Amino acid sequence: MTIVLGIDTATSGCAVALCRDGERLADARERMARGQSEALLPMINDVMDRSGVDFADIDAIAVTRGPGAFTGLRIGLAAARALALAIARPCLGIITFDILLAQVLETDALESADALVIAVESKREELFIALFNPQGGPIGEAAVLRPEQVGGLLEGCRRVVVAGDGGARVAEALGANFDVRHLHDVDIPDPCVIARIGYNNLNIRDNFPATPLYLRPPDVSLPKA
Repeated sequence: MTIVLGIDTATSGCAVALCRDGERLADARERMARGQSEALLPMINDVMDRSGVDFADIDAIAVTRGPGAFTGLRIGLAAARALALAIARPCLGIITFDILLAQVLETDALESADALVIAVESKREELFIALFNPQGGPIGEAAVLRPEQVGGLLEGCRRVVVAGDGGARVAEALGANFDVRHLHDVDIPDPCVIARIGYNNLNIRDNFPATPLYLRPPDVSLPKA
């Protein structure tokens, strides 16, 4: 039996799940735009208590590595890496798009679709955007785009599924020219899906570095001389 702790703070929420062989033992999640640094550790302790699992029994930790909100994703990564170091277990970083794609593929939403758009909030005018075909294969490279620019990537598509916490903004922008299905329930990463992806890739964990994935540089200013 393999126990994996899944963590997400990279999007519009804070979520933790403990899974054994990919099956959920306990989870906790809350939608929040900020405040993950205060919420995360109590949430981890709550999940551990309810599952009856000791930290020493965890085999690996999986955490969202981005893209996402700059501060949020770093909170989760820092906590996951610190805990992994403390219990001497591997820490795997999972890409936000891959988590949300897995959640969409658990539904039947793509059976009658031409394309899937996953839109992740950057807390700026632009969104982090990734496109997929109905089989879950990527269409082009992930990009940072304004909602009104997404339609230009959907040539030849009519029926479009939209997911992610930036999905409402994209659905509104596409609505006049596409048949849009917005998956409101697939907006933030499910921590059990994060844990499951980690569990399924433990043998190739070097391909899943627990380092932040940015599609745009952080908004910082160098001090003036």
